[in-house]
Amino acid sequence: MHTLDERLIRLLQADGRASFSELSKQLGVTRSTVTAKLNDLLSSGELRVVAAVHPRLLGLTAVAHISIQLNGSAQAALDTLARLDGAVFASLTTGKYGIVAELRLPSMERLYEDIETVRLADGVAAVEVLMYKDVVRSLFLGQEPPDPRLELDHTDLLLMGELQVDGRLGFETLGERVGLSASAARMRVLRLLEARVMQIGPIRSRSGSSRALAFGFGISTAGGSAEAVDFFAATPGVEFIASCLGRHDLVATVGVSSLDEMYGILDKVRAMDSVARVESWLHLRIVQERYAKPLDKMLAAKAAAPAK
Repeated sequence: MHTLDERLIRLLQADGRASFSELSKQLGVTRSTVTAKLNDLLSSGELRVVAAVHPRLLGLTAVAHISIQLNGSAQAALDTLARLDGAVFASLTTGKYGIVAELRLPSMERLYEDIETVRLADGVAAVEVLMYKDVVRSLFLGQEPPDPRLELDHTDLLLMGELQVDGRLGFETLGERVGLSASAARMRVLRLLEARVMQIGPIRSRSGSSRALAFGFGISTAGGSAEAVDFFAATPGVEFIASCLGRHDLVATVGVSSLDEMYGILDKVRAMDSVARVESWLHLRIVQERYAKPLDKMLAAKAAAPAK
C-alpha cells in the first residue's frame, strides 16, 4: 500500500498547482492534513515543486541521454559533468553503467563536444548515447513542440522565473512580484501552461538515505514501442517516457515505494510480445539536477527590443 506521501506526490505529478482542497478530496483526508504533509515535505528538502520551462524556448534543441561505463572512481566523471553547463541531470546508478546523465545543448556540434569531454574524463571506459526522438511524459521536456504562435513578453518571463523557484507560489504573491493583479497573474500562468511553454511538478530528493526509489528502464522492441509506451503511460509513479535512437527504442523512469513494486513492473514489461530486451537500473543517488535555466538573456533581449 502506498503511503500518503507517495499518493500526494503522484497527484502533484499530474498537477503541481493542485489546490489543497482538490488534493484532500482525492486523498480522502482533511485539508489541514494535506497542508501539513506537503509543507513538511517542502521544508525538509525532500520535495520541491517547480516550473520547468521547455528547453526549446531556451534554444536547447540537442537533447540526449548518456550512459557512462566506469573503470575507476566515479568522482572525476561527476566533476566533469558538474562543469558542463549542458549537463542538467546526473545520477549514480547500478548495473553496467555507473552514471546516467542528460545533456541539453543549443546544437549537435556542442552536444558532441560535451560527450567527448565526458569520454576523456578519468575513470570513464565508454559513453553510450541515446538521442530522444519523442518525449511522451516528462516534467522537464513536456509535449513537443510548444505552441510556436505564442508571444512571450517581459512579464511572462518574470512569472516563469518566479515559478522556477517555487511552482506553488500563490497568484496574489506572484502578481505583487511582477506588477499584476492576482487574477491577471492567474490568467497568464494558465495561458503559459496550456501553451506547453512550461510545466509545474515535483522534484524528489533521492539520496542513499531517501525512502523514495527510482528505477530506469531501457527497452528494445521487436514489434514497435506502442505497447510499452501505453503500459508505462498508465503506470502510477512514471516520471519519464521517451522513444529513442540508439541501443534502446524506449527509456522510462518510474518512482516506486518498494523493490517488490519495481519487480512487478519489470516482469510485466518482459512478458510483452513486442519487447525483445529490457535493461534496468536503480538510481542510487541523484547528484545533479539543474533544470531551472536562467531567463536572463531572454529578459535582456525583451528589454532591448523596440516597443511595438
